[in-house]
Amino acid sequence: MADLSFTSPIYFSKRLRRWFWILLCLNLVFILCSRYYLGTLSTREIIQFEIAKEVPVAENIVRGWTTPDDTILKKAIEAIYLDYIFIILYTVGLSIACIYLSQLTGHQILKRAGRFIQFLIIGAGICDVIENIAMWKSLHGRLNTWNVTIAYDMAVTKFSILILAMLFIVICFIFYLLRKAGK
Repeated sequence: MADLSFTSPIYFSKRLRRWFWILLCLNLVFILCSRYYLGTLSTREIIQFEIAKEVPVAENIVRGWTTPDDTILKKAIEAIYLDYIFIILYTVGLSIACIYLSQLTGHQILKRAGRFIQFLIIGAGICDVIENIAMWKSLHGRLNTWNVTIAYDMAVTKFSILILAMLFIVICFIFYLLRKAGK
């Protein structure tokens, strides 16, 4: 008789696959909508502010965003608020992607690594929250060495973890394709 419990591997795999595709679509839609909403402010400009590292560099970026009506500066602040939604979407999405794709490989080491990397991704999300707080303070008149350094350190840590997670996902996908080709 088939195992119909909620903890069965087949049910778990189908649920993961469903959530993987839902979250992938939600992340893509969110990215596209955010780009449209933020308009004149590009993702590259926000990243440059995140990794400014030094106060004069951050001041130049903020000065470039300061216009008579401060529309770009206001968009930068709104981008920080929007990023909190994105943090939830990408941490959950990448965590599920790591677990799901590592299970598809059928390789025990990759399965265990997928469970470990999901916790690193949560750490990246926490770094992103701390980074956002430091950037928000900087954009609200407290642009100092502490806030710029914290934003930089958290951004570098976050991006390092996310690059590692993306490489892991690619490796899992390659292992999955090789497994499929070998059948």
